[in-house]
Amino acid sequence: MLLLCSVFSAFAQSVYPTNFTFLPERPENGSPVQLIYDAKGTPLAGKKNISAVVYQYKNYKWVGTDLAFTGAGDIWKANFKTPADCGLIALKFKSGDIVDNGHDQGYFLQLRDKERKGLMAPGGYAGWGLARSPKLNLDIPGYINFKGISDTASYYWLSQEIVFNPKAKGELVIPYSIALKGFMKEEATPKLMLAVRYLTRADATEDELLKARTITGMLLNDTKRKDSIETVLKTRFPKGSLARLAAHRNINASRELPAVLKASEQFLADFPITTNAQFDDDNRISYGVVYQNMILVATAVNKNDDYLKKYAPVLPYSVVGNMYYKSIEIPYSRKDRTPAELMPLADLLIKRYNDFKTNRPPEYMYMSPTEWAYEFDHSRAGHVFPVQIALLMAAGRNDEAMQFALLAQKYLQYNNATVNDQYAHLLQKKGDNKSLQAVLTKSLYLNQSTPEMLAMLKSSYVRTQGSEKGFDAYIESLKNPADRIAAQKKAASEMMDKPMPDWSMKDMNDKTVTSAQLRGKTVIMDFWATWCVPCKASFPGMKIAVEKYKNDKDVVFYFVDTEERTEDYKAEVKKYIKDNHYPFNVLFDNKAEGAKATGEVFDRIAKAFKISGIPQKLFVDKKGNLRFISIGYNGSATGLADDISMLVELTKSAN
Repeated sequence: MLLLCSVFSAFAQSVYPTNFTFLPERPENGSPVQLIYDAKGTPLAGKKNISAVVYQYKNYKWVGTDLAFTGAGDIWKANFKTPADCGLIALKFKSGDIVDNGHDQGYFLQLRDKERKGLMAPGGYAGWGLARSPKLNLDIPGYINFKGISDTASYYWLSQEIVFNPKAKGELVIPYSIALKGFMKEEATPKLMLAVRYLTRADATEDELLKARTITGMLLNDTKRKDSIETVLKTRFPKGSLARLAAHRNINASRELPAVLKASEQFLADFPITTNAQFDDDNRISYGVVYQNMILVATAVNKNDDYLKKYAPVLPYSVVGNMYYKSIEIPYSRKDRTPAELMPLADLLIKRYNDFKTNRPPEYMYMSPTEWAYEFDHSRAGHVFPVQIALLMAAGRNDEAMQFALLAQKYLQYNNATVNDQYAHLLQKKGDNKSLQAVLTKSLYLNQSTPEMLAMLKSSYVRTQGSEKGFDAYIESLKNPADRIAAQKKAASEMMDKPMPDWSMKDMNDKTVTSAQLRGKTVIMDFWATWCVPCKASFPGMKIAVEKYKNDKDVVFYFVDTEERTEDYKAEVKKYIKDNHYPFNVLFDNKAEGAKATGEVFDRIAKAFKISGIPQKLFVDKKGNLRFISIGYNGSATGLADDISMLVELTKSAN
């Protein structure tokens, strides 16, 4: 007991940092309290506007809300009515993007019980302990970041909660048992057995029996007792959580798609909604994944969108984004389906998304409304919005597209070339030349532009200057020089000097090209494939780079088509290059003996330099030595072109 009292004393002293005070000194649940924040010495010192996110521990769950503060100088105050079912609040003060969370110690206020004088309100002890016990996974996500209090302290606060609020036993028994086991190790067994006996009493609920099953299996390693509890569960609750778990596992018992679809349908018919979300989380039962996989399987088997149309209105938030990616973004990027075909499906998923805008999903209730609003749109800005804007523009719904573009820019701040391009085209169609010019110059400053945007800038430049003379210098003057200097410094530090393997491949005219023939030249090899979306997405930027060096006889670009499996891949490559007007020298990788796909050259190079996957861009100097490897594509054509140009120049000067 002396040890536990010492723990209480040590932690109680840090509950109220000096920057945060309140009146009355002993606030109660369900009563008003004045919160006082002194910003002096904090990251918010001297700020003009300060607000707070208030995390309330209500009914043993975190619920976030926003609170405005008023003040003069560094002293800020707000009145807050504490909820009647709340035992503790935590505050995060902020001004814009700057946050004060008490140096990762948090600002906490434990509430007294209005009905039971002298005692903490229900949740006061548990909230204070769990907020500082991240390993129990019941803290406030993203609030404070530290290792956490000891198992001893976690156990103390949870046991205090259970002693003074016995109704919390069922709710907190699992984190209590985990903390107890961490604190007392094997000596915890008698107390854990007491918990199991309570949870398996004659009138125990299904949830209590499931928790007893967890404790016996996870903490006591008592397989026999766990099996006995499962027998009781199956007898008393034949359509309960264990039956739901068995049905869920049955979905993937077969690898035949029709069987998977049938099992999924049966699962939802028998168990249309979850009855125990925590059990589902612990056992990896995801209704969202069931819906998602059923839609994808049904689309593949039935060759129609009926299941997507049927289940889109009920999809959980956790899978709407992935559903949009797989059902809309991928077929759009690969041009597997037309925008007209995808538009109604995209509208369905956007409508489902918007259902959550003012209705936070349970897993996000800890966020305040402003935090949720940011998370809701920011998470979609660079992923969902660009595709939705493109589809809306293709459908002629430009006003809706503009709304998405404006929202995307709010979060992306012109750091996404695709959205910048879409926004520019929408402004051009609207005839808003002033705003268009601002978008074009701002995008170029951040090097997040497309060839089409450069063409718009060129057209504007010619109109005002009367000719193209000086345009290239004008373009360079618009870019941020600091970014280029930093990129050059980083690239120079990463330069290598390793001999390249010799190779021989044929071009689109069936002419043989060898590495030996290219000695004395700077060679850029871009490895790609017809099926590789990011490979082809980088081609507009690569086109800018190729055209920049078209008159430099000492620099040659080769686009090496590799990892192809189809019989007619060469014809497909030739058509793709011709249809898109790419001035590229294409080489076809060889097929090694016995191989199912091309890749003989790339495989040898990948092995030599320990690389894998495409796109891969290699920069080879005049002596045939590899100097740089550039992987992937960041989404900006002008940014890529500048990066390629910089690496070309560094490679040329390496000798």
